[in-house]
Amino acid sequence: MKHSQFTVPDHPSLADDGGVIACVETTQIVAGALLLTMAAPAGLSRDALAGRYFLVRCVEPTPWAQAHDWTLPLRRPLFVAGWRSSLADVDGFERWVLTTPTLEDAGIGWLATRKPGECIHLIGPLGNGFAFPPRTQRLALIGEPSRIPALAPLLHATLDQGGSVLVLLRAAGALDKGLRSLLPFAVEVHQEADDTQWRTLVREAMAWADAAAAAVSTHEISALAEAARGVRMRIKQGVVQCLVDARLVCGYGACLACLTPLANGRWTRACVHGPVFDLASLRSEG
Repeated sequence: MKHSQFTVPDHPSLADDGGVIACVETTQIVAGALLLTMAAPAGLSRDALAGRYFLVRCVEPTPWAQAHDWTLPLRRPLFVAGWRSSLADVDGFERWVLTTPTLEDAGIGWLATRKPGECIHLIGPLGNGFAFPPRTQRLALIGEPSRIPALAPLLHATLDQGGSVLVLLRAAGALDKGLRSLLPFAVEVHQEADDTQWRTLVREAMAWADAAAAAVSTHEISALAEAARGVRMRIKQGVVQCLVDARLVCGYGACLACLTPLANGRWTRACVHGPVFDLASLRSEG
């Protein structure tokens, strides 16, 4: 069987197969998360940025590698951490900041070694992101430090409209300096590792906030539901939204690797119907 041969261009562009060619400008590790600043062609969808993701192909951009290297066959998800078009008038390209908290993965390790100017193949942006009412003025962001960059677009949008943001970090030790440098001075930050103290912080945040966005591991979702019920008596639709910890592989609901259980006993595909879900759809009232 003969494989098709093609090369990845050395500049941002739209690929012939419908994907996106984006070029690395900077890479950094912040609080256990990889952040990539990418130059990409202008005109990509920017609806509900926070929670949306790109799928990246982790393989050397050579014809031989694309045809024969199957050591890293699956695409990896990179979540949108920011976007700006301020330089588009200069060179015609937008800048996207993409992030992932999974540094131990071999594919992400490959991405972390990309040098400025190297281009990679992306599909996206995909999925459904966070969508809070415009009237939201007090927003709580809840998660492990490595997952917080994926919530950054919400943070900046809330501050830009004169709102307040509280960040709760599930971690021990001192606040990561790199993460602190990414958070605006106006943001209030609390960090806690003790289970009892963490639950107290979450309940207090639920009582204060108009809405909450969480990027936590699967076993933490029940704690969020308990806090929501304790403060508001019930899990109200639209108040708490979660970026679920699902395995996003194909982006189109075909492989079923991202199946996510719902409160009604059914399952859904996080790659197309998420990866952001309302807490009310993930946990029942009981």
